Amino acid sequence: MGLLVFSYCLAAFLFALSYYLDSRAEKASTVFTSLTMMSAFSTLLLVLSMHLRATGNTTISNLSLRLALVCVATVVLTVLRYTYSIPYNSKSAILTVFNWLLIIFSAFLVFSSKVTISFEDSIFVLSSELVVGTLSGLALYSYVFLIGIPGFTVFGLIMRALSMKSRIYRQRLLLVALSIIAGFLVSFALFELSGKYTWILTLVPFGLAVLLVSIYQAVLVTTLLDRAQLFSILIRVAVLSVVVSALVGLAVALLSDLISVPLVAAGVFVVLVVAALYFRDAIEERLKRHVRIGSEYEKELEQGLDSLDFNSGKDEVIAKTVDLLDKYVECSSVDILVSDDKGKLLTVYSSTGAHNSIPVDDKAIEFLLNHNETIILKTQVITKHTLAEVKAELLSILDIGKSDAFIMLREGRRVVGIILLGSKKRGSDYTDYDFFVLSKLYSNFFVVMYYLKNIANESIVMTVDREIEFSGQIISSIQENIDRIEHPKVDVDFLTQSARKLGGDFIDFIKLSEDRYLYVMGDVSGKGLNASMSMVILKSVLRTFLSETSDFKQLVIKVNLFIKNNLPKGTFFAGVFGIIDFKTNVMYYFNCGVPVMFLYTAAYNNAIEIQGDGKVLGFVRDIGKYLKVKKIVMNPQDILLMTTDGLVDSTNLRGERFGKDRVQRMLMDNRTYPSSRIAKFLSDSLSEFVSRELEDDITVLVFKYLSKEPTEKLG
Repeated sequence: MGLLVFSYCLAAFLFALSYYLDSRAEKASTVFTSLTMMSAFSTLLLVLSMHLRATGNTTISNLSLRLALVCVATVVLTVLRYTYSIPYNSKSAILTVFNWLLIIFSAFLVFSSKVTISFEDSIFVLSSELVVGTLSGLALYSYVFLIGIPGFTVFGLIMRALSMKSRIYRQRLLLVALSIIAGFLVSFALFELSGKYTWILTLVPFGLAVLLVSIYQAVLVTTLLDRAQLFSILIRVAVLSVVVSALVGLAVALLSDLISVPLVAAGVFVVLVVAALYFRDAIEERLKRHVRIGSEYEKELEQGLDSLDFNSGKDEVIAKTVDLLDKYVECSSVDILVSDDKGKLLTVYSSTGAHNSIPVDDKAIEFLLNHNETIILKTQVITKHTLAEVKAELLSILDIGKSDAFIMLREGRRVVGIILLGSKKRGSDYTDYDFFVLSKLYSNFFVVMYYLKNIANESIVMTVDREIEFSGQIISSIQENIDRIEHPKVDVDFLTQSARKLGGDFIDFIKLSEDRYLYVMGDVSGKGLNASMSMVILKSVLRTFLSETSDFKQLVIKVNLFIKNNLPKGTFFAGVFGIIDFKTNVMYYFNCGVPVMFLYTAAYNNAIEIQGDGKVLGFVRDIGKYLKVKKIVMNPQDILLMTTDGLVDSTNLRGERFGKDRVQRMLMDNRTYPSSRIAKFLSDSLSEFVSRELEDDITVLVFKYLSKEPTEKLG
């Protein structure tokens, strides 16, 4: 009965999968949705037949079995019709009519002859009457629908794949063929085993689930699989699994003779399996580091990009970057286009000597910005449904450099530049491994592109005046890309002041939904142009990481790794990451070294420190174990005030620090004012205190909660 429950759950899973596919029609055709639904009915009817047979209701059991066999035939024929539509979504009226005729034929076979299921000596027996010579209805049904049509389908897929010029479509057809083979082999193996072990019979429909999930995943693959990588994984995992399993089996065999208590033996077995899996994974990880197979180049390319010397000049940086791409990615050409002030992307380097331009407001670029796409492969443009809307425009961009891939580097909503990568030297296409590496090293490419756009521009950094002008551009860019919190429940404002026009103080707001905002405030170490550059880069990658993960803690961990691995050595970030949810009136935050966080609560008429101990980002690689999320329930008239260390560490002519106590008193004295006035009063108080120019950048952020009423009532 337990396995019957499993089979019912399998049927429920297939019904749920069909509903999921139907709700995402752009990713799966209606034919595949129908295929999934019929597989669900086949599974349900078959397990129902077994269930009824076990309870003695033979009449309805036989009817359910007949219907299940017709559904299975329908599944097989729908697979044939679906595979014919791949990859061009082709349709054939003749094939549809042929399908219906064969479905009627299958119904004739299972309903015109007596098809029964019985048990003899605990072994089930399927039987039916003869219909053609010595062939029974069940035998003819099996030859046609379980062997002939699936075999014809697989043969047709393989022949079509061999005639395909497009590698990505050839791969797709072969993967679908393998999926069909895998699904039928699983069901066939389970069916054969059920002849000896009757309880396995209820698991036969599991092959349908294997077939459906495999096909669905196969048609979603939009990049070529790297065969060397697949071989590497197969060797590492399969061989290790065999070795480890053999050792565990030997250990269990030896211990079974020594341990007579079953419970103890079971416990020892569990411990051995867990230990074996742990050591297998540990050994595999070491092999991945030291055994290099095929086209693995991630580590070398990353080290090369990390070692770029940005003091060597524009030409040297470009030459080294191109050399790395040529050596490891093995692209036949490289074109680098950088955005100018007139809304165009212009060529600054081309290995073919071409000079091209692309308007920044190009339809394809706008589409990629809206969908957070940064790495595009030609195979994806051809096969990915979500890119169909701008397929022609993307192909025209790729044609500019006769390219098969490009990397679009962006700063918020602004495109910084594009790197076009030519076809592979050996004539192969870009694979999923190339896509993975280029995506992972996106931040490294962003640093190069940002350097080419801003820092390498001699007209900007020629003099101190130009440096100050550049600072204004940075600050302006930051302000324009902030999603200011405008919500009836809260009054939010901030104030930033740079000691030397150029600074590393950082603040950003990102709107997650109508009632949820992410905010970041802090201080990037360093002074002048370097700090400003790090600040803007950090702002850009923050939004990129946010599009990749919805986990708040993982977001902070990613930012820490980026600072550690990609920004100049010794760079760190002391600040706070927070999410405010207006539906629940709750604020969650991670303190990452911000020195001052005061919460004024109207209920107690007091301002208390809430920052606790925070770990600065950029010092340690694994920051996760030091991060602790904190929670504040906001009430009307509560005020949260945060400042960077530049404010509290400022000293006057007598050497006295401004300190936290003054901040606390200023908050208490001005709590009745709007947040903007509170921040301004604090800044004015600091100016009066130091009686001279600031020595460090300062940022003040103030949240003043106004109401806990639902948003609908406030609106």
